[in-house]
Amino acid sequence: MRISSRSILTVLVMSATLVACNEALVPDFNTLTGFPHSVSALQNEMSGALNGLRSDVGAFDLSMDAFARSAAYYTPSEPRFVTEWTGENALDDDNFGAAIWANMFTAIKTADTIIAILPTLTSNGAPVPTASVKALQGVMETTKALGYMYVALSHDTNGVAMNSPGGAITGNIAPILCARDSWKEIVAMLDTAKAELDAAGPGTTLGIPNSGFALQLPPGFAALGTTAGSFEGLTLAVRARARIEYAYAIARGPGGSAPTATTPGSPDQSQLDSAITDITSSSLYTSNLSGGEAVAANDLGAFHSWSSAAGDVSNPIFGNAASVFVLERAAKQIDTLNDLRFLAKFGIAPALPTSPGASLASSYSYLNNIGLSTPTPIVRNIELQFLLARAYLGTGQLVQAAQTVNAVRTTVGGLASGLPGVNTASYPSVRDFLMQEMLPSLMQDGTGDQIVAVRDYGLVTQDLTTWGSGDFHTSVMNIPQVERTQRNNNFAPVCP
Repeated sequence: MRISSRSILTVLVMSATLVACNEALVPDFNTLTGFPHSVSALQNEMSGALNGLRSDVGAFDLSMDAFARSAAYYTPSEPRFVTEWTGENALDDDNFGAAIWANMFTAIKTADTIIAILPTLTSNGAPVPTASVKALQGVMETTKALGYMYVALSHDTNGVAMNSPGGAITGNIAPILCARDSWKEIVAMLDTAKAELDAAGPGTTLGIPNSGFALQLPPGFAALGTTAGSFEGLTLAVRARARIEYAYAIARGPGGSAPTATTPGSPDQSQLDSAITDITSSSLYTSNLSGGEAVAANDLGAFHSWSSAAGDVSNPIFGNAASVFVLERAAKQIDTLNDLRFLAKFGIAPALPTSPGASLASSYSYLNNIGLSTPTPIVRNIELQFLLARAYLGTGQLVQAAQTVNAVRTTVGGLASGLPGVNTASYPSVRDFLMQEMLPSLMQDGTGDQIVAVRDYGLVTQDLTTWGSGDFHTSVMNIPQVERTQRNNNFAPVCP
């Protein structure tokens, strides 16, 4: 299934890569012309889609951790990073609601365009072999799904704009889909991606024979190799997460039984079972853990790459990291003196923040293992451990869930077993253990797992409240004002 957002249909294709931007290649958006599609242009076009996924990772990371009330970015020049993203004030519909929307949709549309043109290309006067087309389409279908995932994770119940490529951008615009149907579509995209990679054959190289084109994936994708079969490790890992979100979106949607603070609700069991299969089948998953995985960059996974080289894009968190403080209530749930997962990122700051909301901050800020070139996880093995535990939890396999979480705590965190304090016959007890151990493991990874779990488990925030009775409980991005206006303010999500 190939669907694309209305929001980016004004952008034909992003053929210049983000790592080597040339202003002469930026089109005039008032008189759009497409770039010529050819085998020689494929590297630029596919790099544009892959690197386009990086465009809002910084905003995604900061907002999602703030929504979870685990960490916040304190800067005197813009207090809304704390006051709005942690719920003191209502979220701005424009400036703080437009992130993780238009830019991500541009990457989505680029991937969708490449998928459509691949079967039309020729090499040395002959059609590109079908196996090569399928392999490259599988890569781009996975990329497109990842773009939609960032939008769906950040907007949750506010929904995602999806419609057929070439659909109307004014007038009778396709509706915004609710969370349940958005995740259904994303799972379907990843089903298509896997089918294409399977049709290509596991040994098919990501390139075109006898053409000189072999796809150069970003450095952070090194673990995925250069074949359709090896790249499928990412597709499976991403589909597992999408399945889990779809399972809980069904429970939280119309006719479902939503989880509460004390009950699991009714997440779709078939999706959770399939998520377990996807995770354990992915080449990015291993049950053999090590202490080195406390540092995200050491872990097995796929990462957004950054660089301090001229013309490239540096890590978007690095410049702000010293002002990213762990919130006090989150810090109290962590062994800040001994937990290697926590110490791999956070240290005692020279001074506490002085901007609004400073009373919420602990003394720990993001000082360790962060630099201009530090990669940002798309998905990594430690995250897959928690996704596996979440799938076990949702299917009632409480002992397996607790044991999976505890293995991360002891092997990666270097702590004593937490199982003596867990009632493995109690859903709330195992869930709380999982939530607590996710904090030091995944905070500031840029994956948003913590707030997503908070929503899926029927909680308000990690600590239930930040600002007392006046807390707006902010946990999702708004639909941007420009999108609302273009829809004549008919932006309520549709959930048949």
